[in-house]
Amino acid sequence: MLEPDNAKTLYTFNDVPVKAKPPFWLLVGLMWGLFMWVVGRRKRERPLSHNLLVATLSLPLAFLADIGHAMAHTESAKRAGAPMDEILLSADMPRTLYANNDVPPRTHITRAIGGPIYSAIGLTISLLWRSFSPPTSISRELADVSSFYHGAIFFGSLMPLSIVDGGTILKWSLVEQGKSPEEADEIVKVTGPVVIGILAVVGTAVFLFRRK
Repeated sequence: MLEPDNAKTLYTFNDVPVKAKPPFWLLVGLMWGLFMWVVGRRKRERPLSHNLLVATLSLPLAFLADIGHAMAHTESAKRAGAPMDEILLSADMPRTLYANNDVPPRTHITRAIGGPIYSAIGLTISLLWRSFSPPTSISRELADVSSFYHGAIFFGSLMPLSIVDGGTILKWSLVEQGKSPEEADEIVKVTGPVVIGILAVVGTAVFLFRRK
């Protein structure tokens, strides 16, 4: 079900309106400030004008990864025969909204794969860009930003959590195999924290090993 239409339409992509609530613009300002802080700490010796340039160019790269992921779902939804109705931007992650969610499991799965495919392609292109950029160049810094955001969104979207694509794919794959939607929801609720816990332990172990 769509949320009340209290957001302003910014543009239309693939026949789907992309709308923004007022908190979205606060997020834009906060992210720009964060980029300025990070760039300034990493490159203290560089002129302010250069840091300002990097921070300002980093902002659209981050949103290209984030909002682009959501927009890619418009294509997979169209191909699934159940088009998206709206993309909503606010202070949290972009949300893809559908007026009709009473569709077959395979349709749910197909609608969910567009974003991860886009992020995987974006990550590949960003890493290639990075490999051709000199280590100390602004191009390398921007490629790092692009690689980080595409990579984080790609791997994050595949987590078995109900709020991201991985959870949707897992749930409706289980339904295809004979589980009820309620049973599948319970499995996703258990699987997500377990997988995140395992990754946290492995990540901590790798970090400590590298430090040692």
